[in-house]
Amino acid sequence: MKSKHIPTLLAILSLALAGLACQMALPAAETPGAQTPTPASAATAATAISDSTAPAAAAPVEPATMTSSGPGLLCAGTQVGLSCLNEKGWQVYTSENSKLPGDYLYAGAVCPDGSLAIAHGSGISLFDGKDWKQVPATDAYSSADGLACEADGGLWVAHFKGVSHYSKGQWTTYGSEKLGSGESASELVYAVQVAPDGRVWVLSARSVALFEKDAWTIFQEGQGFEGSRFFNALTLDAKGRPWAAHSGGVDVFDNGTWHSYNKTDFNTPESLALDAKGQVWLGSLSGGAFMFNGNSWAQYNRASESLASDTVRAVAADGSGRVWFGTSYGLTVFDGSTWRTLAMSNSDIGDNDIKFLLLTKDGPALPALQAKATASLTGKLRDADKKPLAGVQVQICVETLGTSFTGDTPCSDQPFFLSTKTDETGAFTFENVPPGYYVIVSETGSSWAQLTDQFGISSQRLLLTPGEKHDLETLTLEKK
Repeated sequence: MKSKHIPTLLAILSLALAGLACQMALPAAETPGAQTPTPASAATAATAISDSTAPAAAAPVEPATMTSSGPGLLCAGTQVGLSCLNEKGWQVYTSENSKLPGDYLYAGAVCPDGSLAIAHGSGISLFDGKDWKQVPATDAYSSADGLACEADGGLWVAHFKGVSHYSKGQWTTYGSEKLGSGESASELVYAVQVAPDGRVWVLSARSVALFEKDAWTIFQEGQGFEGSRFFNALTLDAKGRPWAAHSGGVDVFDNGTWHSYNKTDFNTPESLALDAKGQVWLGSLSGGAFMFNGNSWAQYNRASESLASDTVRAVAADGSGRVWFGTSYGLTVFDGSTWRTLAMSNSDIGDNDIKFLLLTKDGPALPALQAKATASLTGKLRDADKKPLAGVQVQICVETLGTSFTGDTPCSDQPFFLSTKTDETGAFTFENVPPGYYVIVSETGSSWAQLTDQFGISSQRLLLTPGEKHDLETLTLEKK
């Protein structure tokens, strides 16, 4: 464990700097520097994992009925709009080219009529593939963590401190005290799902709540669960049974009882889905994806050359048997034998950093991969006395950074990064950079600083387009 004190730094000439602390150091790579991204198609490999504490067959994983429903749509929600793929290829919807009010998207849902519900900073919009319709806003919440549709057009939104229901032009909010009690009460409400029978399931950090016939039933420690839970993701299977993922595995509600399938060695689950075979897929914060087939677990990640990133925020399955993974570095599709990743470097998707996925019917056909031209990035660093900063290490990487990092540098543990040093004039250059959004950091003595060129919710990322030669010009670093 390394601990560093980071001085506060400022950059003038329209550049902001944020200090980064090394929180935990992992073993250094043999050769620091550029990391090769995962190939678009990689050999299938997985680590099989058995958990002796899992019940033998308390609630068997059951396959869905495999009936083709025709070509469908795949949409990826990002912080720069909605990227949708159909038989015509990719279309990226933003506030500039459509009636989508905001570009930073929080959650989405496929409604029973096939339309999409999209939660953004201005509320919720409905999209039928052609037209956008805005749902009347409410001040009951500021951002949505989960979204679900009812058959009659109603909507449910999971959010901090509760869940809100929209029906016939009216909003009704139920506080988090309805969803858990005692030590299991939590204001963190992560997800909501509406079953085909109309029952509403809501997931908070410590409980699962059922809304039926205008009444709430709470499942928590001592009430349906023998031990405490720290839930993060919720989904429904083909029979409408809720599956809830937590730090110790997954639970399924079957015939009035919760059954547990333990998995004790993965970190925070981020997403959950069941495929057409009935297999449970779980996306994690930094361990890749895990699959449970009813008897054992298997892991798929960067090390197995399955995923481009080990941060899997979204998992979805289509009617043709494929599983889709929205990661921090691209969209990966698994057809049962082959893994294929679509990114800004080989497709027209609008962002590599995916927040949620929406799939309809059998999903879309995959487009042919493109060979896009690489970009370059140049700039100069100087100190407050306007002297060149020579021999300073500068890195670019693809995942948004916080105030701390793991590894030897802020970028060294990421799926892709490039590293260079400034010359005697303070100049630095990155060549052959794949198109995409990048974070830029520089060494500042014993610490690191993040370079950004604008403020806002996506201020930490710089877009490099195919063939672009981007010049950051001269950046002046000044101690505060």
